[in-house]
Amino acid sequence: MAERLKSILRQTRWSLLIKAVIFAGAWLVLPFWLFLLVALYAYFVPVPQSRVVAGPFLVLLLLIALEPKSLVFAAIFGAIFFYMLLIKEFVLIDRKSAHEVIVLVLSFFLIRDFYIRQGGAMTGWSFFYSFCVALILGLMISNYIRFGGTSEPNTGVKRMAVWLSTLLIWQLIIVGLFLPVDFIYQSVIVFLGVIPLIDLVPQYLFGDATRQKSLIAASVIFVLFVLVLGSARWGL
Repeated sequence: MAERLKSILRQTRWSLLIKAVIFAGAWLVLPFWLFLLVALYAYFVPVPQSRVVAGPFLVLLLLIALEPKSLVFAAIFGAIFFYMLLIKEFVLIDRKSAHEVIVLVLSFFLIRDFYIRQGGAMTGWSFFYSFCVALILGLMISNYIRFGGTSEPNTGVKRMAVWLSTLLIWQLIIVGLFLPVDFIYQSVIVFLGVIPLIDLVPQYLFGDATRQKSLIAASVIFVLFVLVLGSARWGL
C-alpha cells in the first residue's frame, strides 16, 4: 500500500511538472490571449481545490502580462506555477508555509515591477499605482489567511488586520520612492518591511504567534536591513 501511494505521488509530481513546462513554454511562444486559455486550463482542471491558491495564481497572470518575454522569467514563472500546483493538489504537507512562500515571492516581484516602472521618480500616478500594488498584496494576505490555516479567523478581526496591513504596505511603497537608491535596493528595502506583515499578521490571526517566533523574525529582518543599507550606493 505504501509503495502504491509513493507511485501515485511520483506520477502526480511528473504530471504537474509537465503542466508547468507547458505553462512556461506557452507564454514564450503563444499570443497572450491564447496563453491565457492554456494557463486557465492548466490550473483549473481538475477543479477541486482550485480556490486555495486562486488569488496568487491571478496575481501571477498579472505579473506575466506586465513582464517582457524571456527564458529567465519563463523559468521563474514556470517554477512558481509548479509550486502552486503542488499546494493545490495536496502534494506538499506543510501547505501553510508553502502558501506563505508563494505570497512572499509574488509580493517581491510586484514591488520590483512597481519601482522599475516608476524609474525612481514620483509622478501623479505614483499614489494610485502604489495603492493598487498594496491592495493586491492585501488581497493575497487575505487569501493566505483564509486558505493557509486549518480554520478561518474571526471575519471582523481578519478584515481589520488585512486593511491595516494594506495601508501600511502602501505607506512603505510610497516611502521607498524617496530613497536615493536604484530600483533594486528600493525593492529589497521595501520588501524587507513588508515581510513582517505577511509573516506575523497571519500567524497572530491563526493563533501561532509566539514571542520567540516574533523575536527571531525581527532579528533576521534587522540583520538583512543592516546588510542591505550598508551595501547600497546612496545618491545623496
